[in-house]
Amino acid sequence: MNDKESRKTANGDAEAKKKKSKNNENAKIDDAQSSFIRQWKLLQALAAERRGATLQELAERFEVSEKTIRRDLTTLGEIFNGLKTVEEEHGRKRYYFRGNEISFGLGLNYDELLALYVGQNLTTPLCGAIFGDELQSALEKIKKALPIDRVEYAERVAPLVVRLEASRPIYPEAASSVVGAALTALGESRKLRVRYRSLKSKKPKTYTALPYNFVYFRGLLYLVGYSCKDKEVRFWKFSRMLDAEALREKFARPVNFDADAYLASAFSPYVGETETTRVKMRFFGSSARIVREERLNGCVATTPEGDETTLVELETEYGTAFARWALGYGAGAETLEPPQAREAVLEELEKVARRYGATLRPLAGETAKRQRKT
Repeated sequence: MNDKESRKTANGDAEAKKKKSKNNENAKIDDAQSSFIRQWKLLQALAAERRGATLQELAERFEVSEKTIRRDLTTLGEIFNGLKTVEEEHGRKRYYFRGNEISFGLGLNYDELLALYVGQNLTTPLCGAIFGDELQSALEKIKKALPIDRVEYAERVAPLVVRLEASRPIYPEAASSVVGAALTALGESRKLRVRYRSLKSKKPKTYTALPYNFVYFRGLLYLVGYSCKDKEVRFWKFSRMLDAEALREKFARPVNFDADAYLASAFSPYVGETETTRVKMRFFGSSARIVREERLNGCVATTPEGDETTLVELETEYGTAFARWALGYGAGAETLEPPQAREAVLEELEKVARRYGATLRPLAGETAKRQRKT
């Protein structure tokens, strides 16, 4: 073997070790996430059980070994002080939590409690969703723990901390059970059956999903995972879920799935309309300055063309969602290419015109200008 081949082999071995190390790291992260969610559900289950539960009962309920449950209980016992055990006959133990005795014992001072209370507006997107009720309950307890003069101060300051979002979620009545089912499926790597009303469908459809992550995007909560029906990764908006059920069938979550990388490349949670492609847009006036200051999702390149225009290249889909987003800039943006993306915007614009009883027509002098260019 010559030196060139030796270096090539060494580089290949190094790359393989690096990939294996990254996979092991991802696997550890997945295990940690799964353990956290299982322990959270275990905590809730024990707090709700007046008689408590045995290791065997808990292992069967969460479909893990008694050794795993014992390890979870040890972790919870180190964090919370409400873990209790009762000795039964034959040396068997029954475990339970007293909800009103659970506390972290962190020794938070009044200033830290005040900061948490003032920041309550930042948690509003979670209302009605994952951990939303627990957050509201915690904030009420913080309020009771603070001296009255500090509560009055906090209530004057809290409205000054505002989280402005384009929209706020309106969850259906089944939101609590839907989020609970999705959380169970996510934490235990179980398939999830979802009855869902999509943006384009008039009737609900049923999907079987392999859940990967919860996603908070533009003020709304989504589930990202693999759709067995579409055979691709996609998003589901929780506010559109009518029902959800965690199935008993398990799946192996891909250790090489990088949620951050996937979300960075996704233009918006309307996946599956078209193929992802390079789209060029030109922005004008104030819109041109905005896109220089704020990096758009899927942005590949931003090229200033003077003070009043900016050319932007996006790696994105170009269907209805893109067209509506592009039209949100009004006359401050023009989609240049590819032709399919430009046509998508024009089609949506024509629908808007018809809705107002009008038809699209070129601006005065625009026709002559185009003729001169050609």
